[in-house]
Parts: sequence; C-alpha cells; structure tokens
Amino acid sequence: MSLQSCHCCGLIQWAPASPHGAICYRCETPLHHNGPRSGRNDLTMALCLTALVLYLPAVTWKFLRIEQLGQRHESSLLQGVATLFTEQQLFVGVIVLLFSIILPMVKLTALLFLCQPQWRMLPRHRAVTYRVVEHLGRWGMLDVMLVAVMVAFVKLGGLVTFGAGPGLVLFALFVLMSLSASLAFDPHCLWAESTDAAGGATPTSPLPPVSGGTTTGAAPGTATPDPAFPPAPPRRAPAPFRQWGVWIIPAIALLLVGGITLREWLHQPPRIEITFAEGHGIQDGDELRYRGVVVGEVEAVRFADTLRELIVHVTLTPDGQRVARTGSRFWIVRPQFDLTGVEGLDTVVGENYIAVQPATTGGEAATRFRGLDEPPLPDLEFPGGIEVIVESPDAEGLTPGTAVYYRRLRIGGVIASGLNLDQSRIEARIYIRPEYRNLIRTGTVFWNLSGVQFQGGLTELSVHISPVESLLQGGLGVAVPANPGEEVREGHRYRLAAKAEKEWLTWQPTLGSAPVPPPTQRPELLPVTLQWTHDGLFRNSLRTRSGWALTVNGRTFAPHDLTTLPEDAIAGSVALQVGSETWDEARLVTTLATPEGLTAASFPSNSSTALRPLLVAEDCFLVSGGDQPPVFIAAGLIRAESGGDWSLDPELPLTSGHHGGVLVAHKDGAVIGQVTVEGCDYRVQSVGE
Repeated sequence: MSLQSCHCCGLIQWAPASPHGAICYRCETPLHHNGPRSGRNDLTMALCLTALVLYLPAVTWKFLRIEQLGQRHESSLLQGVATLFTEQQLFVGVIVLLFSIILPMVKLTALLFLCQPQWRMLPRHRAVTYRVVEHLGRWGMLDVMLVAVMVAFVKLGGLVTFGAGPGLVLFALFVLMSLSASLAFDPHCLWAESTDAAGGATPTSPLPPVSGGTTTGAAPGTATPDPAFPPAPPRRAPAPFRQWGVWIIPAIALLLVGGITLREWLHQPPRIEITFAEGHGIQDGDELRYRGVVVGEVEAVRFADTLRELIVHVTLTPDGQRVARTGSRFWIVRPQFDLTGVEGLDTVVGENYIAVQPATTGGEAATRFRGLDEPPLPDLEFPGGIEVIVESPDAEGLTPGTAVYYRRLRIGGVIASGLNLDQSRIEARIYIRPEYRNLIRTGTVFWNLSGVQFQGGLTELSVHISPVESLLQGGLGVAVPANPGEEVREGHRYRLAAKAEKEWLTWQPTLGSAPVPPPTQRPELLPVTLQWTHDGLFRNSLRTRSGWALTVNGRTFAPHDLTTLPEDAIAGSVALQVGSETWDEARLVTTLATPEGLTAASFPSNSSTALRPLLVAEDCFLVSGGDQPPVFIAAGLIRAESGGDWSLDPELPLTSGHHGGVLVAHKDGAVIGQVTVEGCDYRVQSVGE
C-alpha cells in the first residue's frame, strides 16, 4: 500500500496494490503516481485579466434605466451605492459596496498573483492567500445581484419600466469571467512549480514508510513509485497556439470596452447651459420637456461665480437637439396659484421640470441660454403673427402676459412693457396671432378693459361685461370700424384708450373675402316663372312670380308658391315656364296631379350632385342661377326653428333673385336645402331623404 492523493477530489488515502491499478474510493477515479508537475494557470490568468478589464466600465457606466409614472432615472452601480449612503441606508450600502464591488476585485487580484510564477510568494504566504481566495469566493455576491436584476425585470415589468444600460451587459460578462476564472484555477500548479524550483525533488511524505511497502533502498526523505500504481502520463509540451491562444480572451474584452467607449464618445448627447435667477427646487435628474415630451435631462446644477444666478447643465436627447437654437425660451414649471387658475399642477405630486418653447424661426445652434422667470406668452407658440406697439400714459393693463380680446375672443397678448426713450409714456409690445392678423388695420382701436362698463342716461342704460380673465387680471380690447383701412406693418403704433366708446362695441366689419365654392360644387338651376291674371275688384292685372328649380336624378325641387295655382287667378289664365318649356293651366293641373309631378318633364339633371338633410348648422353657400355670385353663409347665421325647420338670419343681404336658390355645404359640396324668400323672411326647405 502507498499513500496517494486523488487528482480529481484531492483526497489523501492509502491505496492497496491491484493488478488493474488503484481507484479512489470517493470518486472512483484511477490513481496515478504524483510525479513532478509543471505548468501554469494561463487560462485562469487570461480570465482574470478579462474580468479586470470589464470591471471598471461595469461599475461606472449606466447600469439600469428605471421609468415610473413618467419619472426617469439612470444610474451606474457606484452611483446606486452613493444614493444608498445619501439616503442614510448605511447598512445596505456597506453590504453592496463590500460584497459586490470590493471583495470581487480583491479576489480577482489575489487569484492573478497566485497565477504569476515570477511573482511567486513564499509557500506559507501562498497558502494563506489561497485560503483567502477560497473564502472570498463564498462571500462574493455578483451572481446573486445579477439574478436580483433579472427578477426585477420580470416581476416589476408591469409597474416599472426597466431598461438595460451598457454597464449591465458588461457586469454580466464580468460575473461570467469571474466564475470561469475560479473554476479554471488549478491549485496543484502552485506546489508543483514550487517543487520544480527546488530542483525537481518530490516533496517528502509526512508519514513514515509503511512496512511491506516499496520504499526499501530508497534514499531517505524520498518516495519510490509503487509498481501497483501506473506512472502519470508524460506531460507534453503545450502547442504554440495553446501558449498564446488564451490571451485572445482579454484582447477581445479590451476591444469590446474600447469600441463601446469610442461609440459613446462619438455619440455623446449635446449639452446646453441655462442660467436662471431662481432655482425653484430644480435638481439633478429633473427633465426638460416640450409639449409634455421629455427632450433632455438636468445633469448638474451649480452657482455662478457671483452666487447671484444658477447655471443648469442639461443633456439633450436626439430629438431635443432641435430646441437648442437661438431664440428658444426656457423656464421652470412649478405650481402657481392665482385668481385666474392653477398652473403646473402636475408638479404638485411630481418633480419640477424645465419647459422649452423653441424659436419660431430657424435660428443658429446655441449652447447657452437665459432662462425666463415666468412662463412666456402662450400666443407666441403660433408663429407668423404681427407685433405692434401700444402707448399709454400709465402701465395699467399692460402687464406682460395680459390678453388682448376681439369680441371677447383672445387674439394675442402683451409681450413686454416699459418706458419709452424720453420716459414720458409707457410702451407695450403686443403680439397678435397669425389667424387674426387681418384685424390689425390703420383704423383699429385699442382700449383698456376695466371689467364692467356702464353707459347710458335717464332713458337708456347699457352694461358691457368683459371676459372673466380680464375681470381678474386685466386685458385689452380691440375693435375694427366698418372702414378698417389698410393692413399695417410690424411695429405700427397705437394709442391706448382708457375705455371703449359706445359705437366701438357695435362695429361689425366684413374683413377679407368670403370663400367661394369651386365650379364643380355649383349645381345648374332652372329659371321658373309663374304668370296669372289677377281677378281684381275693378280691373284685372297680370302678375308673375319667379325663382329657381333644381333637378337631381329625376327629382325636381322648386318653391311651393311656384308650383301651385294662385287663389286669386282667373280660371284658365295660369301659365308656368320652367327653363325652355311652358305649361298652360290645363297641362299644369294634369302634370301636378300625377305622382311624379314636374319630374315627368325632360329637364336637365344634376346627376353628380349629392343630397342630404340639414341636421346641424354648418358653413354653406347659397347658390342661385343666372349671374348672381354665391353667398357665403356662416353656420352662426342658420337658425333652428320649431318642428325641425330652419331659417336664415334676416340681416343677410338677400333679394327675390335668391328665391329657390339652394344651400351647398362647404365641407362636402352636398345640397342640404332650398331657400324661399318672402320679404325679410328666409326659410330653408329640406331636400334630403
């Protein structure tokens, strides 16, 4: 028997002689004589170097991106530890720092030293170091942390949105390389290389020779191979590729880290600086938004050199690069309560953020901006308007942000106000939205809205109430006379009246040209004339009625008074002419008595014209025959009557020549009604199904 050590499980045991060789009774591995060993842990060194290359970017690059309830936060592993210490979570912070960052680094460094033959330590120190590495491997929590991250992805995916940064990918590779290095380390190489350094002698056995063994005649302190154990197979010299092939692994890791670093450097997001007079609680990680969409993130907040201003550094997203233009406006959104309402309500339960209003025109790229103390005028979001100047003896009603109204409709606002050059009057810059630019004429007047105005005398009293916003915050009124004059240029000056004159409130000018329907939406109408002889008391007279008729797909629509026999007509005197056809009274009575009526005649038909009923008031055109142009009728001039009937505003400039004309819808060109004119009473007859 001989004392042998199993190369697989490391068990030291007495092995009996056997013709088939000795076998380990623990793992059943064939035992060989432990001759001199040589070789190095090259693979372990390569894996350790690979893990160390991945270590620094794994703990410093962005690890996770967490989005919850619109809030977004990105941090690296080291930043997460720093956050734990900042939030006074000292115990958890120390645990994570020690077992997930420090101990893995110490383990890999010690393992790398054990694999270096030229830096070989004393055997006693080498044994202590190896035991320390073994114990550190039990306390390392890299794999546990990675599993925790994966569980968070799965369990919280519906509540919190997670995103992996490059640090998480490198961290996973770091864990894999660290575990592989521990598994690939061969501790027998430590003592084998020590034996080779001592001259190739085999270590002496700590036990005395066994009687009946094979140590007779051997030199003292040496072990003689037992014939029952086959000698270890000779170790072949490693192939040249195996000598340097393992170093491809750290080279690939180095190229990977370098490639990611180069890509991040080339694609690093643009940064801008915004100077504010007040911070209003803005801090690192807060967002920059445009129309509710995140276009940047606050990277740092610091004081200026004078300590009178704050400089906010913002990192922009790819879409946010377009807001970094000269003329863009930035302000801090925060809860603001006043008599006119509440602003920034979303910041009551969330963090404050910075809002941006991009430049109205394409300016040059810029990186430094001056933030606004208050939100800008909302009317400036509509580019293409006109800016004029209003002068006043005092600044009442000219506060920046004050609204400008036309017939109680907001059309603009005050941008800024201040003294003129000689400081004799107050000047205010007024911005008018582009869709109302046509209202600003040479005859346009401005006045200060003071809330409620009373005008009148003993027999008349009129009350004018301004919009609610102007009652609380003030405002400016605008009126345009019947002869408005020409349009003005940018910077035109007006005098601000203290109050509105009575006639200003009644002005209703017609500005611009009304829309005209295209020729394809103008159906062809037939002239209709009804003649009869009136049976008078003393003498008879010839009377006529005229109008228009529409024929669509075999159906003829005409006013009722043109297709019925007048009650005061002498028998046999009635005649109806439609287009080029004429009916006498006998033929007319026969035709109207048939179910088809006038449709039995061969009138030209508007087959491409669509018909539909008038259900709600809408913009339309009144189309008549002859040379009369179409009349645009706004939806507000169409009134609903009882019984589902409709009528037109009596103020419309209609004549008897529009009797029988049809209403053509502005949106789709369908005929929605036929108009009858009786004096100033304008009725609409339905033509739809």
